[in-house]
Amino acid sequence: MHVSDLVSLVGAKGSDARLVAWFERHGLGKPPVSVTANQGTKCLKDKRHEMEYYFAFDIINDRFYPPAAGLRGGFACHLQAVLLFSHRRKGNVSLEAGFWQGFIGPDASFDECMTFFDGSMDAYSDSHLFRKPLTCDTELKLWFCPRKQRVDSIQVSIVQDREFIGYRAFDPANIHNDVKPAVTLVVKWLFDGRHLRLADEVYADGLSDDHAQILDFVRRHLNGHVWGTQLNDDQALRQVLSHTQTSRPLKLAGGQSLDVFAQTLYLRAGGVWDAYQALYNDESLEDWGSAVSSFRRSVTLDTYQRQQFIDMLDQACTQVRAALDERPVSV
Repeated sequence: MHVSDLVSLVGAKGSDARLVAWFERHGLGKPPVSVTANQGTKCLKDKRHEMEYYFAFDIINDRFYPPAAGLRGGFACHLQAVLLFSHRRKGNVSLEAGFWQGFIGPDASFDECMTFFDGSMDAYSDSHLFRKPLTCDTELKLWFCPRKQRVDSIQVSIVQDREFIGYRAFDPANIHNDVKPAVTLVVKWLFDGRHLRLADEVYADGLSDDHAQILDFVRRHLNGHVWGTQLNDDQALRQVLSHTQTSRPLKLAGGQSLDVFAQTLYLRAGGVWDAYQALYNDESLEDWGSAVSSFRRSVTLDTYQRQQFIDMLDQACTQVRAALDERPVSV
């Protein structure tokens, strides 16, 4: 067994013959072939080698996205990561000679880590995280404890992006989304502000504020999602964008809060926020859920109101940038 063997398996489907054979060879049973949304991930432990295999379906990497249907209502899963080493108080097992050859091992010093990872490190208060790409889809991660001057854990995993808006938000068949045009107007805001990393010719073609046309644009130019690598490196932009997808307010320094939830902005732009709040708080309704959903689905914005929606996001970005100039925004 060598690190490279495990690197070659990361990303494999649970049903992959190579992975099945590997598990059989090391007495690990059978790898899972599906994971449910409630489970999120499945972990199988290799007690003999003190390793852990993590299987997942919701992997933020275009090679594995969007998730595919699996067995019994679950999703087809892939080997998302393998924990190669984790420091244990009572000591760790000794792996066979040559396992770490050509890689960094558990006995590495801080200076050796800096050399192996070419100085690529994220420093946190109680840990240093080193990362090194191994293939286009996999990376090696090492956590180093600065206080105890030791390697805490080593993992090989699929390289993942940061998801701001996922494929479900753009799914016309998503019955849980009553205000579907709100998310496409967020994309229109990103486009109009040139916040997306797109070619000049794409921007030159322009983008209308029509819901169906924006959905087509997302499919053709954004692979059906909005992820961190598709955005300009703008902290204020990312703070605002992340909060368009949650009802949790964005808190600024000094205690001020901004509500930039896309659904809320949509209803405000439509001039129906007060009426919606009255309905939402009406405890006398016999079928409250249906009444609230029907109200949200009934709202349609005209051209002027759609621009108001975009302007509200611009104003929020301006406020966040001003706050960041003074002190960081708490998330």
